[in-house]
Amino acid sequence: MDHRIICVGETIADLYAYPISQVALNADYHLLESFQVRTGGDAHNNAVDLASLGEEVIYVGPIGDDFFAENCLASMKDVGINTDHVIRCPGKEQTKSLILLGKDGGRTFYQLFETSQAFREEDIDLSVLDHADFLEIGGTFHMTQFDGEGARKLLEICRKKGIVTGMDVTMDRTGRWGEIIESNYPYLDYFFPSIEQAVELTHRSSIPDMAAFFLERGVGHVVIKAGDQGSFYMDHQQSVQCGCYKVAVKDTTGAGDAFVAGMIYGIEHKYDIRRCMTFATACSALVIQDIGATAGIRSLSQVQRFIEEHGEPAVSVS
Repeated sequence: MDHRIICVGETIADLYAYPISQVALNADYHLLESFQVRTGGDAHNNAVDLASLGEEVIYVGPIGDDFFAENCLASMKDVGINTDHVIRCPGKEQTKSLILLGKDGGRTFYQLFETSQAFREEDIDLSVLDHADFLEIGGTFHMTQFDGEGARKLLEICRKKGIVTGMDVTMDRTGRWGEIIESNYPYLDYFFPSIEQAVELTHRSSIPDMAAFFLERGVGHVVIKAGDQGSFYMDHQQSVQCGCYKVAVKDTTGAGDAFVAGMIYGIEHKYDIRRCMTFATACSALVIQDIGATAGIRSLSQVQRFIEEHGEPAVSVS
């Protein structure tokens, strides 16, 4: 393989309870149809999806000291991800999400961020950057010791080495948002926020204005994920609006991460932006048809067949 992609950041043990209509803590019990232990987290999902598409992937991030950590590690090894650079956190519980999932695909999360909050930039063996093509940071705002200055230092090193960089973010429960990652923007080739995150980071009301905000601060290419509104791309020369595929939704967990993985795959394979967004949208559509953040993507040929069968989503370029 000609590409080496490094996924840096958060891995989560996902515990799914289905179906949940309401939670009443004073009730004796709730009957479930299923209770599953899966794996997730932005960096983990990016890594697994990219490996499933056939890319050479290295995961760099924290792993805890419990059964759930070993399950997360196994999920990456099973698809051929290089885990030699994981960062062990003795005595720390693996970051976990209890996901209460409704029959309509709605969900709520109860989360513990122990390993995510233990992760530091100085824990990374920088030799992993040798011969890397792309570095993607996933899980920003959950990694309190790494976010901001730690990420900036890593991104700056990547810039000096000529490594293309990207970042995806989560929701910031502290309310600090841009205060944390403002210093990262000039070192980001690609930024992949959701529309909800972009609203909080920019305080702007239109998607093009949100994208312009990030470009003004040094980001090279902005891709805003807008759920059932599709996605929006902007750089300093053009903007592209891409619609969605209409498919049956089981679970939207990991949909944005699959989209990001699809974009990175397209970027690495020199797709034009229209083809990148079509490919990424197909990856997202496959993931939401299954339960689990990465269960829907199994191979490159599967994604290609999906696009052949469903055609291109509505795309406009300006």
